[in-house]
Amino acid sequence: MTDWVPSLSSQRGPRYVSIVDQLETDIAAGRVRPGTRLLPQRDMAERLGISVGTVSKAYAEAEQRGLISGEVGRGTFVLRRKPQARTESGGGRPAGINLALNVPPATGEADLIAATLAEIVSDSEIGDLLGYLPHQGRRDHREAIASWLANHGMAADPDRVFITHGAQHALSIALGMVAHPGDPVLTESLTYSGMLALSAQHGYRLHGVTMDAHGLVPDALDAAFRETGARALYCMPTLQTPTGIVMPHDRRLAIADVLRRHDAYLLEDDAYAFLMPVPPQPLSTLVPERAFYAVSLAKCLAPGLRIGAMIAPDAFRDRCINALRATGWMAVPVMAEAAARLIRNGSMERQAMLKREKAARRDDVLRRVLKDWLPPRSGPPCFHVWLPLPMGRTLMAFIAQAAQAGITLAPPGALRPQDPGSLGVRLCLGAPASEADIEAAVTELRAILEMPEAISLV
Repeated sequence: MTDWVPSLSSQRGPRYVSIVDQLETDIAAGRVRPGTRLLPQRDMAERLGISVGTVSKAYAEAEQRGLISGEVGRGTFVLRRKPQARTESGGGRPAGINLALNVPPATGEADLIAATLAEIVSDSEIGDLLGYLPHQGRRDHREAIASWLANHGMAADPDRVFITHGAQHALSIALGMVAHPGDPVLTESLTYSGMLALSAQHGYRLHGVTMDAHGLVPDALDAAFRETGARALYCMPTLQTPTGIVMPHDRRLAIADVLRRHDAYLLEDDAYAFLMPVPPQPLSTLVPERAFYAVSLAKCLAPGLRIGAMIAPDAFRDRCINALRATGWMAVPVMAEAAARLIRNGSMERQAMLKREKAARRDDVLRRVLKDWLPPRSGPPCFHVWLPLPMGRTLMAFIAQAAQAGITLAPPGALRPQDPGSLGVRLCLGAPASEADIEAAVTELRAILEMPEAISLV
């Protein structure tokens, strides 16, 4: 394949901008395809007769625009473009920027997954993956996922791993093990929308438990168990959504003690542990005999892969296998094979690193613009940030004003709206196409916060 080298003979403006503009044009025209490996920066500089610094600046700008992604040890590759957010003509306002959908930012995962699926087909292994396979998942797939979990804080025997259709599937199965329609289920006072959906579908009565800057308050949890008679707690101790709180270890010990005291079961959602440089000890490891641990590859790779995992207490193993059979027979083996290969060859870990790096860049933009409005982080940058609203503001009016400015926000799942700090909104940083889109959107939000409330809903 011929190396891509731009022509600088008719450049306009800075050379590095000309390089990026030509790359963008050639990608749009199909002359440069996704997955193409660009020349190393030094080689490109020699071919063009310019400085390495200029090429470095061009590659950085191209990555900022979402055209390329550099992978340590492999090189720089052209990405499949996502549709860019539009701006209104003349006004500079963002239009169609979604800060409500909590998806990971693109880091070349589409082309990586496509190449892996093509490899599975070319290896003639596809036939082995198209039959009825074990409900719990193939042993080699469970071994790969167990190794991934071990690298991110959760050691588990492959025999205890259940491969699921994402974490939501795992949570649905786990709740079905320990609660019945009409039963109370405890959650954080600000909780994940997926739990609201499960409650609506199955008739669970969610009861919010007061939180502070360290997560669930143990005394409030103890009181909630006594008052409601609940036997199950759903929580997200690490980078909780929507708040981003990371529960410290001493608080986890206290929560584990409350669970034992009330003979209750834990459903731990650990979707974001991979974003932690040193993942904290999962709460589930403190009460393994009463803990269901759920994780997915949605946030570290791609939501559409629909591969997750659950670790359940040994006493529930047979029931969990039957629940997998009843709700889907098995997770899709082809996708489980793709995930296993990406784990084994190190690509999953590289993707996690790229996601962490992009989360940090986007968080930097957000905090530079909204620094006076945001609480301190209790953990590393992630894909969502909690924006408290000042007293006297109306949440729905704020969301409506943002919508008029072309910014999509969603109301949080607030189960105790009377609690301090519950008035606010989650800002999701993964869906926008670039850091420039995030800056435009949050600059508009800052302007809305700085002006008197302009919309009344009647």
